[in-house]
Amino acid sequence: MSTQYQKQRMNKFVLFLSVLSISLCLQALDDEADLVDKNELNRLFNINYDGKVYSGYLKANTEGTAQFHYMFYPAPVDALNKPVILWLNGGPGCSSLQGAFNENGPFVFKAGTAEFEMNQFSWTNFANMLYIESPITVGFSYGPQGDQSDESTAKYNINALVDFFSRFTEYKKLPFFISGESYAGIYIPTLANEIIDYNAGLAADSRINLQGLAIGNGCTDPTECTDDADPFQIHVYKFYGRHNFISEELYEQILTVQNDCYGVKDGQCKELADKVEVEVSGKEQDQIKFNPYNIYGYCFTYTPEGSKMSQKFGGMRSPNEDSDIPPCADVQGLYHHLRSAEVRNLLKIRQQSAQWAVCSRTLGNYHVNPKGSYYLYQKILKNQIRILKFSGDVDAVVPLTGTMYWVDKLQKELYLATLKPWRPWFVHAQRDVDPDQNAGYVLDLDGLTLLTIRNAGHMVPLDKREESEIFMQKFIKDELFP
Repeated sequence: MSTQYQKQRMNKFVLFLSVLSISLCLQALDDEADLVDKNELNRLFNINYDGKVYSGYLKANTEGTAQFHYMFYPAPVDALNKPVILWLNGGPGCSSLQGAFNENGPFVFKAGTAEFEMNQFSWTNFANMLYIESPITVGFSYGPQGDQSDESTAKYNINALVDFFSRFTEYKKLPFFISGESYAGIYIPTLANEIIDYNAGLAADSRINLQGLAIGNGCTDPTECTDDADPFQIHVYKFYGRHNFISEELYEQILTVQNDCYGVKDGQCKELADKVEVEVSGKEQDQIKFNPYNIYGYCFTYTPEGSKMSQKFGGMRSPNEDSDIPPCADVQGLYHHLRSAEVRNLLKIRQQSAQWAVCSRTLGNYHVNPKGSYYLYQKILKNQIRILKFSGDVDAVVPLTGTMYWVDKLQKELYLATLKPWRPWFVHAQRDVDPDQNAGYVLDLDGLTLLTIRNAGHMVPLDKREESEIFMQKFIKDELFP
């Protein structure tokens, strides 16, 4: 081999290393550009947080015209030996920053205030937490407006996720989980389906390392959160009947017609549905005064100028609803901070992003899949992706009655073996002299666990932070409760 040829090869190799080095440096600079100023964060939020926080945008389509806002909280300790969890809130059309600032982030709002407090049960204690606002027009995310659907949201989300891991490459091989609540019961399985298909054409070391899904009070079955289910919400009415929120006479009437009223919007079915609302919340209410997201919880009514709180009594939020705040939601802190010019600057929010709201009022013509996400469970379980269905037992929006209905149906259809039967689970008592306290109930099937959380509503990590940290850590470690 000639000396000249060797020099040419060496020059090409040096050029390759130079290009690679420049590319990696630019990528690192891009990531660091999203790093939130720690001193300014602590000043504006009046906290003392020493961990890193990233805030920026991810490409949600190949053209780059759809940009999804994200926030990323690496675990403050030993981050590269802990899993990554993507958290999604529901709606459809509501921001995942609810999860970050109200539920399982490292600093959260005190109830009914705009003041932050440190969350000792933050999921960053055991994981790297990623929050993405989706789909288009939700929160600070933006892009071409037009028809959207459960399917398009899943494709946007997989694109955003691929972009995230292409930038934060050191996290890509870590165990990856997706969690969330409410309409995320649709978002999460549809995204998992996209990940399965994405991984199918890749070498093992290039795949997204999806290990499990943890879905709280999530829409799943066609009888729960679809257009056909909305007029006569049988699972909700059974929930009210079992909790003595409606009269025994009305409850018996509902049970008599339950098989005939699915999808029916008029006649006797509508009369009974209207009676439920009257008996539960009272007659001629000009403002909702009953919290369907936690039937024993407080009803907050703070509504900033230009916003509107939904007066919809039951069922999931309509995609085209002219309101940006769910009934009785505690949103004062979210609006106070996320509509602040200083906080927008802190979080590197672009001019293209609209004024922040809990839920989008400009979602467009959003198409809800009438099949829900139930039809995807067989494929997900077949691909060895574990599923945790956790359910606050005082939520009337996506109540436990519906979840137990379809879990039982799924077990029979897929012949899922029972690993451990229905039983209570416990948390340590607040006093040493007392025994461990009942935290809910759990059923372990082959590949799927159903877990209830006692006295928690629709947003379990908000109502029961300690319990949430306990069960999520067990799920990640693939440990069963005793």
